[in-house]
Amino acid sequence: MGGLPLIVTSHRGSSAFNLSPYQGDEAGLKPVIQYSYDREKIVPYRYQVYLDEANIEVDYAPSHQSAVYSLTFEKDGPAYLVFNSRNGELKCDGNTVSGFQYVDKKTKVYLYAETDKTPEKSGVLTSETVKYGKSSVEGKDAALALAFSGQKEIGVRYGISFISTEQARKNLEREINSYDVSAIARIGRNEWNDALGKIQVSGGSENDKTVFYTSLYRCYERPVNLSEDGKYYSAFDGKIHEDGGRSFYTDDWIWDTYRATHPLRILIDKERETDIINSYLLMAQQMGTNWMPTFPEVTGDSRRMNSNHAVATVIDAWRKGVRGFDLEKAYEAARKGIEEKTLIPWSAAPSGWLDEFYKEHGYIPALKPGEKETVADVSPWEKRQPVAVTLGTAYDEWCLSQIAAELGKKEDAEYFLARSYNYRNLFNPETRFFHPKDKDGKFIEGVDYRYSGGLGARDYYDENNGYIYRWDVQHNIGDLVSLIGGNEVFTAALDSMFDTPLGKSKFEFFQCSIFVICSFISGRFLKPSDIFSRYVQPFLWCIFTHQQAGINDFFFGSVVADPACFFIFHHITIEIRRC
Repeated sequence: MGGLPLIVTSHRGSSAFNLSPYQGDEAGLKPVIQYSYDREKIVPYRYQVYLDEANIEVDYAPSHQSAVYSLTFEKDGPAYLVFNSRNGELKCDGNTVSGFQYVDKKTKVYLYAETDKTPEKSGVLTSETVKYGKSSVEGKDAALALAFSGQKEIGVRYGISFISTEQARKNLEREINSYDVSAIARIGRNEWNDALGKIQVSGGSENDKTVFYTSLYRCYERPVNLSEDGKYYSAFDGKIHEDGGRSFYTDDWIWDTYRATHPLRILIDKERETDIINSYLLMAQQMGTNWMPTFPEVTGDSRRMNSNHAVATVIDAWRKGVRGFDLEKAYEAARKGIEEKTLIPWSAAPSGWLDEFYKEHGYIPALKPGEKETVADVSPWEKRQPVAVTLGTAYDEWCLSQIAAELGKKEDAEYFLARSYNYRNLFNPETRFFHPKDKDGKFIEGVDYRYSGGLGARDYYDENNGYIYRWDVQHNIGDLVSLIGGNEVFTAALDSMFDTPLGKSKFEFFQCSIFVICSFISGRFLKPSDIFSRYVQPFLWCIFTHQQAGINDFFFGSVVADPACFFIFHHITIEIRRC
């Protein structure tokens, strides 16, 4: 491992700051020290590890915006702590270290740290030399070294903030008043028991319970609460705002979370789900476009993946009784995000030619083999993803139609409901797959539903192939069953997807089937026809009816990126059926 982390700023983002404990010859000091390690123990509220070659015992417990380390040095000789900012500034004053790191060009994360012992000396670490007496440093890999003589155990506690160093200090003082890792871990353990205890299970083995609650724990991974003493930093306009008593959340990758994580949260934590939706509306306003976010992160909306699925989160919450947000504002932000922002994947550009084509013809056109891309906003890596975008947008427009109906906007409801059938425009009745079409309305020839579309099938689909996108009509399952040929043909088609070998390595094609994920994480093997006959077929019409009142509680959970929440719903569904 490269040093010890102080904060992970995003689910996929790198850590900000590093803490590197060291004992030995001063010449071995580096801004970030690489460790081998053993005896690692991880629970949600505590992390323990032994840095075996360095002979240092590490004990760590996090709070909300602060944390504490206990470091035990087993060798003889002076001990050192190296604080590193990968791109920013650090200052040392006695037993305190403070500073910031740029997360991107405009967003900073701030640090305030204290040690339980005052260092004998401290200085700036550059090129493996410590300039003692110098107390501040800035730039790339800005590092400070604190030297402790004759100390075998050193405590470090710190606060973090996206507002200021002073706020980081306040966050620390609010949450941690000692260097007792066990005391902070006990508080964390109680909080996690309260969170995970919202779902009680019975039966099964201890291992089954461990898998279940580990999956539930992972459902809390994001989004993150950025409110600090009633204020928050928003990268959506680069300003600090008052939160008005309502927590501000970000780092919610909605393409990954709308199918299962949000529906689960509605059931177990309605208040937080309300705050998250209100955060969406604030983001839309702060961006100046009033476009609903798609991939809000600490650094703003990265607009990753495709479609605009926050609209599903809004109608799902409303239909299940969540009322603490302005539905009219949510509708406008969702509509603008779909109609005014381009549908091009991974793009925040205004709508253009591809979007006008979609509005007129009801599908995103694919390029013919060998045809050059002429739309500048299309990423050369992510491509148009025409089938994925068409199917995803049809679902989003169905959600819009449902919100419009709730608001009494009859014309809008009818308009978007009609558009929600656009998936039919890409259904190939001969193959019974969703098939890319060119701008002339002709199906692309020679498509292999396993392989075609390049890496990740992005020329036609997205991070999966035609076999998976065959089922992506989540708002009208009955029509999908009819298109494919009825219940028996539908069940056989599910078997066909599962039984047809891919014939390539994962490197050659990123393949991630919902059914493979389901079987893998639950530790049991179920063929699609088993899933259909056990859970879908007996409740098919119940599901259709249920989906008019709420979205996605039962059917498949999450297609790709939400396996933990799918696992939770998978087992909750079993219990519902037994009742």
